Amino acid sequence: MSADPIDIATTFFNHWTANRIDDALAMLSDDVLYDNVPFPDIVGRDSVRKFHQDFGVGTAFTVDWKVINIAAAGKVVLNERIDIFTHAGGRTITLPVMGTLTVEGGVITVWRDYFDPADFNRQLGLILKDADATVKKG
Repeated sequence: MSADPIDIATTFFNHWTANRIDDALAMLSDDVLYDNVPFPDIVGRDSVRKFHQDFGVGTAFTVDWKVINIAAAGKVVLNERIDIFTHAGGRTITLPVMGTLTVEGGVITVWRDYFDPADFNRQLGLILKDADATVKKG
């Protein structure tokens, strides 16, 4: 794999989109800092895995993280994305995201994303409402 930070970032997001979650997580340092602003920091690859598992990435949700723009300043990669989470029931959450990845020694040591949590929660609420209605009908 290339040591170029942009190539590493692009591969990382492509792994998530291809549901190759283990491959994506292997690109993180053991002690990675995942700063999913505005939520509390998550430290460590295993904790990042648990966070995404608890949300249902790879099970209840598939992801398509579309990189719109990407640039690097040294070891820091800036990425503008549209993150699409598709629920098993078919509904989606479409979320504009601005993020950074810090790449050191060929691995991602910091993953930071900025997004509007109110927008995310509104869309998630619609999915949960649909799921609840389906359960009540059944």
